[in-house]
Amino acid sequence: MNTYDRLYNLAKEIDASVIATEQAAESGRRSPLIKNIGAGLGTVTVAGSGSLLSIDLNRDAVGTQTGASLAGHVLRAINDAEHAASVRQDAMIAEASRRVES
Repeated sequence: MNTYDRLYNLAKEIDASVIATEQAAESGRRSPLIKNIGAGLGTVTVAGSGSLLSIDLNRDAVGTQTGASLAGHVLRAINDAEHAASVRQDAMIAEASRRVES
């Protein structure tokens, strides 16, 4: 195989890798992630990119919490959901890269 053919094949592999990575990233961004707040308080939902979409609270459970404890539970759930979305998206991109390389 001559140099031109090697470069052409390498360029095709790079293009395929870029496309697979972009598709995995987009798929991750489109997939929302729902996390329980804990203590039966409800759920938080973040976009696949990690941005907060909604907080759904259980009115009955909220009444059993102080403002500070409720805020702590909700903030912890949001941080956990944002982190989980980031980890999931990174894993999807890594998996797409591995499939193209093999």
